[in-house]
Amino acid sequence: MKKLLLPLLLMGLFACNQQKNEKRMTVTYPETKKVDTIDTYFGTNVPDPYRWLEDDNSEETKAWVKAQNKVTFGYLDSIPFRDVIKAKLEELWNYEKVGSP
Repeated sequence: MKKLLLPLLLMGLFACNQQKNEKRMTVTYPETKKVDTIDTYFGTNVPDPYRWLEDDNSEETKAWVKAQNKVTFGYLDSIPFRDVIKAKLEELWNYEKVGSP
């Protein structure tokens, strides 16, 4: 038994160390501007360079969100097993539900 332990352990290590020839997708995010907004709280300056993103009615913020969504959904749509996961989740969530009358 002891003679088999070392070869099995080595085989296991080599099996775990095999690199797959998967293509790596590089994600290029859109540029996000920074502004020079500084708040002072109790004498401490707190920079808030992304304050402009808080205005969700701004056309600039809407354009930024649209660009970010294009990157995000482009990546998510490229996942090959996404439909399998979706089908499994729908199967798990599709059970009889009881609510109040």
